[in-house]
Amino acid sequence: MQDADSTQTDRFREAVGAIDGGDLDRLAALLDADPGLVAVRCRVGECYETGYFAGATLLHHVAGNPDRGPLPDNIAACTWLLLDRGSAAWAAQATLELVLTSRRASESGAAPALIDLLLAGGARLDLADPDLLSKPLLNVAPATAEELVGRGARIDVRHAAALGRIDTLTRLLSPEIDREVLAEALAYACIREQFLAAALLLGCGAEGDRLVRPGGQPPRTPLHEAAWRGHVGVVERLLAHGADPEVRDGRWGGTAADWAEHGGHPELARRLRRAS
Repeated sequence: MQDADSTQTDRFREAVGAIDGGDLDRLAALLDADPGLVAVRCRVGECYETGYFAGATLLHHVAGNPDRGPLPDNIAACTWLLLDRGSAAWAAQATLELVLTSRRASESGAAPALIDLLLAGGARLDLADPDLLSKPLLNVAPATAEELVGRGARIDVRHAAALGRIDTLTRLLSPEIDREVLAEALAYACIREQFLAAALLLGCGAEGDRLVRPGGQPPRTPLHEAAWRGHVGVVERLLAHGADPEVRDGRWGGTAADWAEHGGHPELARRLRRAS
């Protein structure tokens, strides 16, 4: 892999525009004119210098993550072209991770085809990974999670709650289940606004004010998660079951009301403050 010089940076940006616009002919022409463009890593400009998209190749852009707008209908064809022209297996692996957490790929229905192409391009998908489903479920990509379940991904109580699979959730619950696991499953249900799953977990003793770390994130409560997303009905159910709105998260020291305010839900924030 090589970093782009100034001339290649211009070509790179033009190729990104072709991908975003679904202009397969233009993308092919650019790669014909500069076959090495497929291997270039861009490190100039916003999002390319630091963070998870720093040094991205053209292939990384097919995931729609970070979000630059709707994916074109022929995004699979664009992906195939880039792979056919020599995108490396490591880039396919990185792009697969982006697809798994992409709202655009999930909502557009492009994720299954992209996953297949990237696997053919050298990426690997560990269906036995206990946290595989957490990647899409914590990143607003539920359709991708369902696709992974269909492929045999391991589903546990957290994922069943987030997907609203009540039969599966009921089967997985038992009197011996750890209270922290119950609370984390409740957080997943709150994130995805799965009201019935949340009610079932609360009935089994899950605590809406217990600090948990969904997806390894800094400690927060299920109530924080529901408040931040403006899930009013879930918040009310948690409060009715005794969740303490004064509990503060483990990173910023904010209450659920603070999270609601930050999420753009001032009325819910006022409701939570009154509950305090």
